[in-house]
Amino acid sequence: MAVVGSTPPGDSERADGSVSAARAAEEIGAALAVRGCDLMVYSSSPAFLEHHVVTGYLAGAPISARSIRVRPPFDHPRIDFAEMNQHEEAFEVRHEAGEDWEVAFYRSLSEVQGIVLIGGGRTTLVTAMVGLAFEIPLAPVATFGGGARKAWETLGRVRNQATEDEISDLGAGWRPGSGERVVEILLEQRRRRLTQQRQREEGRRSQARRAGLGLLVGTVMLLAALATIPLTYATTGSASLNLTALILGSLLAAISGAITRTSVDRGGDWYRASALGMAAGAVAFLLFVTAQLATSPDILAGAGARRLLFFVVSVGFIAGFTSDAVYAKLRQQDVLDMSGLNSAVTSPTAAEEEPGGQ
Repeated sequence: MAVVGSTPPGDSERADGSVSAARAAEEIGAALAVRGCDLMVYSSSPAFLEHHVVTGYLAGAPISARSIRVRPPFDHPRIDFAEMNQHEEAFEVRHEAGEDWEVAFYRSLSEVQGIVLIGGGRTTLVTAMVGLAFEIPLAPVATFGGGARKAWETLGRVRNQATEDEISDLGAGWRPGSGERVVEILLEQRRRRLTQQRQREEGRRSQARRAGLGLLVGTVMLLAALATIPLTYATTGSASLNLTALILGSLLAAISGAITRTSVDRGGDWYRASALGMAAGAVAFLLFVTAQLATSPDILAGAGARRLLFFVVSVGFIAGFTSDAVYAKLRQQDVLDMSGLNSAVTSPTAAEEEPGGQ
C-alpha cells in the first residue's frame, strides 16, 4: 500500500484538540502492519507523512523482511528513517533513475494495491486521478483537508470500487478506530477489484471457449456440406435426392460461413449467427436455383444437378459469411417492385390521347 500526503503546518498542535494528521498517519501505519500489508514510501523527510506512517508501521504487529519498500529518486537519496538502525531488514530501498522524484513516484504506483491520501496538495490530487484511472483502491482521508479532501470529493462522484458507506466514513472526522477503518476500506476495494478482474478474465476465457467450439462446429458443417458433392456422384440420384443434396449443401455451408464470420470478428454468439446465416443461405439458394430452373427446367433430374452443387455450396458459404450485408441489403429494397405496374396504371393509352377515342 502507498501512503501519500504532507504534514500540515502546526499539525502537532491542533486548536480543536482533535487528532493531528501525523498521529492519524501513525495509526494507519499500525493498522497496515496488523493486516499484513506491505508499505510503499518515498521520503523520510518530516515534511511528508511517510515518516509518521513508518513509525506506526514498525510499532504495530511483527512485520516481515523487506515489507517497507522505499522508492527515492537516484539524485536525492535522503533515506534516514530513525527506525532503520533497529529494523534494517524491514526496509527495501530501490533508487529510481533520474533526479525528478515525481517520475519515480508515479512509476511506482503501478506496483501498489491501494493508496492512502492525507492532506497534501496538487501531487496528492493527481495521485488520486491516477488511482481512479487505473482502478487502484483509494482511501482519501478528507478531515485533514488539502488535496486529499478534493480527492475525496472526486471519489464521491466517480465511486471506483468504493461504496457510499465507505465514502461517507472517509469523509467523517477522525476518531478512535478510524485508522483500522481506512485500511479495511482499502482491502474491501481491493477484494472487489480482484473479483471484477476474475469475472472479466472468466468472461474472456468463456468467450474464447465459445469461439473455439463455434469454429469446431463451423468446420464440421463445412465438411458435411462438401460431403454432399461426392455423395451425389456416388449414387444415381433422382431429382428429389439431388434437390435434397442441394438444400443441405447450401444450408450447411451457410451456417459454416456465419460461424466463421463470427469467429473472425471475435464474437461468441455463434448460435444466433448460425440461425441468421442459415436463413441468408436459404434465400441465396432459392434465388440461385430458381434462376437455373428458369433456363433449364430439367436440370435437377440430370448430371447438371451435381455440377450445380459446387456453385450452391460456394454461394451458401458466402451468403452465411456476409449475412449481415445480405440483411442490410434486403432492408433497403422493396419486397416487390411496383414501379412498372404503377406506370401502366397511370399512363394514358393511345386511344385516350386521340380526340374522340373509345
